[in-house]
Amino acid sequence: MSYEHKLLEDDYTCAYGGDPVKELDSFRSAVEKAMRGVKTVGRDQRTAWVFMEDNPMAMGYIGYGDFQSSVVGDPKYVIYARDVRNGKYGEYSEQYYMRMAVNIDVAVKHAKRFMRKYTTDEIAEVFARDVKKAVTTVISKAKDDYRSAQASAGVSTDTYKSNASENLMSELFNMVRGGHTFVNAELDKNVRDLMVKKSDADRFKGQTLPLDFLRVYKHYDGMRVDIARIADIRSYTMKPMYEHKHTYLANDLPDDLAGKVAVMSMCEDEHFVEGVGYRVNEAMFYLYVEDVTT
Repeated sequence: MSYEHKLLEDDYTCAYGGDPVKELDSFRSAVEKAMRGVKTVGRDQRTAWVFMEDNPMAMGYIGYGDFQSSVVGDPKYVIYARDVRNGKYGEYSEQYYMRMAVNIDVAVKHAKRFMRKYTTDEIAEVFARDVKKAVTTVISKAKDDYRSAQASAGVSTDTYKSNASENLMSELFNMVRGGHTFVNAELDKNVRDLMVKKSDADRFKGQTLPLDFLRVYKHYDGMRVDIARIADIRSYTMKPMYEHKHTYLANDLPDDLAGKVAVMSMCEDEHFVEGVGYRVNEAMFYLYVEDVTT
């Protein structure tokens, strides 16, 4: 498994059954006292999320118990954080991101060292994976619809005959653009539909697809909006671009961005609108970029 990035709800509640172990209560109190502005909320009986109210992401979690994966051992205090690299375990195990200690004071030091709140860039990377899935689904459907339209119009979808198919479609499309109507009504409909489906599929050919990630949050001078641009949401690495980072007061947000936010604000969480963007929640959005100059 990969690292668990946790988006906490606004009320910072987490429901679970049973009573927490008493050592966990002591650990939570110690961490909250040692780390300024930090709070904890129950994750399950053995663990609790660690967070700061001005950040939507949990910094990780702390716990008490036996978290070893290969052997049974004595219970220990544990922290789970994205900056931890525990070489005793494989990279895709939960324990890879854990530091364990018998002494609570040592565990608190681990928490202070490894737990930190997320930057806007990091949040942008976390949820970019969900947007990538949504975009990939749209691209796949466009390609499938295009192939179906080719078959309906009698155009070969054989890759070895792609040049011949392109030439045939070019001639058919030129005829339609010139005002021609095919005698066969079904063929006429299929050719016109093929023109549309080809145009839809061609939109994604050899082009990058940049998106702006917007995060709205409270600041001492009012509501602010951070913007971080992902150069290509379809790429393997989706790190924000340094030269495209901005912070606005909410009232100063450019009209084009404010308009898209207004559209996506009417959607439910985790909803994607092709050509507009993706809503993570009421405070975080990914928006398509128009007239890109990088």
